[in-house]
Amino acid sequence: MGLSAAFEIGKAGLKIFQVASEVVSENIANVNTPGYSRQRIILESAPPSTHNGFPLGTGVKVSTVERYYDSLLQKQLVNAGTTGSYDTTKSGVLQQIEPIFNEVAQEGLGASIAGFFNAWQDLSINPTGQPERQAVLSRAQIMVDQFHYVDRTLSDAATAQNDALPSLTNDINSTLKQIALLNGQIDTTEQVSGNANEMRDQRDYLIRDLAARMGVQYTENADGTTDVYVTRGATTINLVKGTQYGSLTLSTQPPTNYTVTAVDAVNPATTAVVDGTMYTAPNGGQLWATLQMRDTFIPAYQAYVNNLANVMVNGEAGPPAKPGINAIHNAGFDLNGAAGLNLFTVTAGSEASTIALNPLVTQSRIAASGSATASGDNANALSMVQLQGQTFTALSGASFANYYNTLVAQVGVDVQSAQNVEKQDAAFMKQLTTLRDSSSGVSLDEELANLIQYQRSYQASAKLITTATEMMDTLIGMLR
Repeated sequence: MGLSAAFEIGKAGLKIFQVASEVVSENIANVNTPGYSRQRIILESAPPSTHNGFPLGTGVKVSTVERYYDSLLQKQLVNAGTTGSYDTTKSGVLQQIEPIFNEVAQEGLGASIAGFFNAWQDLSINPTGQPERQAVLSRAQIMVDQFHYVDRTLSDAATAQNDALPSLTNDINSTLKQIALLNGQIDTTEQVSGNANEMRDQRDYLIRDLAARMGVQYTENADGTTDVYVTRGATTINLVKGTQYGSLTLSTQPPTNYTVTAVDAVNPATTAVVDGTMYTAPNGGQLWATLQMRDTFIPAYQAYVNNLANVMVNGEAGPPAKPGINAIHNAGFDLNGAAGLNLFTVTAGSEASTIALNPLVTQSRIAASGSATASGDNANALSMVQLQGQTFTALSGASFANYYNTLVAQVGVDVQSAQNVEKQDAAFMKQLTTLRDSSSGVSLDEELANLIQYQRSYQASAKLITTATEMMDTLIGMLR
């Protein structure tokens, strides 16, 4: 081993510590890049050579450039992102619905129902009074308008969820394509012994983003690619398989709402509808929350209000049978002694949206009397007033007011529960993110210390070459 070996060792050191400095520079440059995992250069001794029967080192070489990566933590982040996105979407929609039932800040449906029966109370005191009769009609119309408002607002909220599906599925499809493209780039790079760490980080970040939008499962393959899939019963839909990617499609001509279908990446004939067989809350992310709010939560509120309107207008068949507003009004007589008419009209199944004041009922046709010959009688008006406190089996044994107040309370509980869960999800995600940052995140202090270390090592390698040069010069001088 001569001076030439010292030159080679020094030259190798210069190259190696230059690469090491570049790795540190990459870390520093990406300190704020989402999903980036810090990298480190792994050095090892170069294969030794034999000189005069003794093994002597030949310097240093790069073993690999590895990233700080925890696959278990990645899976936890993916799952937490799915759950958090589901709960956040649900909470956001419920908070949009809550003001509909705010009986404190505005005169809502509950107040309008109370006002309607109060108007009948006033009419029972003065059955022939024109102002009192007009008040009954006005209060009836206000109650109708409130039923319409509640139903329309709930319907608009459900429609908004349906309208959000095209852009949401487009984003999901775009992400699936990007993951497949990165799979191909990673495979190609690593086949020629290249470094695909940054591309792996990008793909992991995209998988977390995808999982927030829809619940997915994934498998990391030996060739560096990652497969993404969902299951529906015994059917597996490959959303990403190597460099192939599937998609989510929407029914092109929905009768009312879109149907979301997952299409397999390898065999497009294999499909699965996104429904309760594929997901159970909250493992479906934003997509499943959107579908559930549209198809389950909001319709449940609408059905509650429809049931209230139906029982108020039609009563219940029993047994025992209990009359509603229309039956009681039909049993009375107006100012001219004529039998009463239906006060309201409704369509079965959509009572809250279709309830309307019968246009044939005018002031004089209000049936306040219990006798055809006594227009000043108030018996039927009193029967209408008593209806307010009547309980109905169809209303879970409650009166009109109590039944509606139960709905208001339930909405409030749902909103508060959703907000609490959302906060818990955020705290859990923050904890996981902190754990990831502590293991995979970039520490500027640590990187600067490494940079100084590699700078000193680079300078030492350069000094080795300088010293070997001086020794060579001395040797040449002696020969002269």
